[in-house]
Amino acid sequence: MIPVAELARHPWQQVSPCDGACSADEPQETAAWLRAVRWAALVTVLLTGLLALAVAYPCGATARRIVIRGGARAMLFSVGMRVEPVGNVPLRSLVVANHQSLLDIVAIASIAPSAFVAKADIFDVRPIAVLMRTFGAIPLRRERLSELPVTVDHVADLLRRGRTVALFPEGTTYCGVHRGDFRPAFFQAAIDARADVVPVSLRYSVRLPGPARGARQSTVAAYVGSDTEISTLARVIAARGVAVRVHATEVLDAGQWVTAGRGALAARAEAAVFADAAFLDPAASVPLAA
Repeated sequence: MIPVAELARHPWQQVSPCDGACSADEPQETAAWLRAVRWAALVTVLLTGLLALAVAYPCGATARRIVIRGGARAMLFSVGMRVEPVGNVPLRSLVVANHQSLLDIVAIASIAPSAFVAKADIFDVRPIAVLMRTFGAIPLRRERLSELPVTVDHVADLLRRGRTVALFPEGTTYCGVHRGDFRPAFFQAAIDARADVVPVSLRYSVRLPGPARGARQSTVAAYVGSDTEISTLARVIAARGVAVRVHATEVLDAGQWVTAGRGALAARAEAAVFADAAFLDPAASVPLAA
């Protein structure tokens, strides 16, 4: 098998300019004992969650959604992250969001348990693959353009059957300040299924230090460049006052976008997501690590 990194890239693939420099200045202030407690809590939540999902699986979709939503919130709480949900996500909808972190999936699942479209190389790591399958992930090899229409049709079929599907149209992760363009391919699935499209803005923040009140937008949860699953989690666990705002901005009826097409629908959803936070222009330069 050809390694993923050696497969030819296609023009439709996004390439993020972000690297470790984007999150290098995020403060790591928690005590060693608290970090150890959070790591232990995370492992406990993962094991307990898998067991709870196995018990709930035969009980139907509603029971599974309750377990996944509760498990996702417990997982974020275990690493010291607060969830701030805004808005609602109806069933049988295509959820589209900006992509910053491996925790994006968990953040969305905390308000809308969904089948996720995720890059297939994540499934190459066995423990991660088990967790992704648990969340109903749909693998997509972005390097293989021929697989895209089949996956789009599969998403459309899930939507027709009443499922909620979530994906990240940017196609790759950005640090949370910089961003990419929304690619329109999967919006065709919503149009074909006459499903709702729900733009969701994900914004990570940290509490301001000292006597100051409020919070600032943060790149602490970024999963870019040479970041690994462990290094991203370690950075979040070592930070103080981390929160993720999960804002379902509006509900778009894809059936009304048949004439305008998937490109126009993607642009409308992109505008809704990025109007909610302080993102830079997608073409803006970003300092890269040496």
